Amino acid sequence: MKLRFKQWKCLLLSLLSIETLCIIGCTSKKNSQLSQNITVVTCADYPPFEYYTAERNLEGFDIELIQLIAKILKKKVHFEVLEFSGILAALETHRADVGIATISITQERQKQFKFSKPYYTQVLYALFRKGDSKKFSGKILGCQMGTTMEDWIKIHHPKEQCVIMDENLPLVEALKAKKIDLIVLDAYQAKEFCQMNPELQRVPLGKSTSSYGIVFPKNSVLCEAVNAALEELEQSGALQKLKYKYHIE
Repeated sequence: MKLRFKQWKCLLLSLLSIETLCIIGCTSKKNSQLSQNITVVTCADYPPFEYYTAERNLEGFDIELIQLIAKILKKKVHFEVLEFSGILAALETHRADVGIATISITQERQKQFKFSKPYYTQVLYALFRKGDSKKFSGKILGCQMGTTMEDWIKIHHPKEQCVIMDENLPLVEALKAKKIDLIVLDAYQAKEFCQMNPELQRVPLGKSTSSYGIVFPKNSVLCEAVNAALEELEQSGALQKLKYKYHIE
């Protein structure tokens, strides 16, 4: 009887040892995963936030921002450049850890993803021909498809006719050809188009109804750490300095 008891005791201790090793192994694996490089998905077609230089280097406000955050968190960044439409899909299927690409925080997106605190709120501008009225009433408006500019027009000028295109450049050409009267776009784009087309002018409309955030899969443990890093960058003035560097209003 004593021998049988000792056998059970040995078996129990063995099982406990195996369980402890499993727990330690799982914990070590989790810590190892957290210490690995973070895969960041972005796009490269929206200067000054993210774009390729002539030398095919990935640069921009968003790119430097996530690199500063990674430095604070002591992580290394691996970038993957996708079409904008593929960024959220990559996060949803856990093919990436973080997405940053002027992604607006919306209620619908928050149902499926985690977002950081806002790091930038758009300033919207109206772009129109010099000598024309800047009033919206009775005008044919233009904006880029799927943007906060489209949302802004629907909210503030729902009765006006609106031409929606995939990109801003053909909208500007339509404006110059007098096919539309006014385009709603962000501050940087408005400034660039005015510099390239001296016959055009811009006026600010105020901040949009949404802000940009860094996005994560719904179950991500990185979001809280990134928020803390963003707070540190704000308090140190580094975030504002980065905005000055890229002439972001």
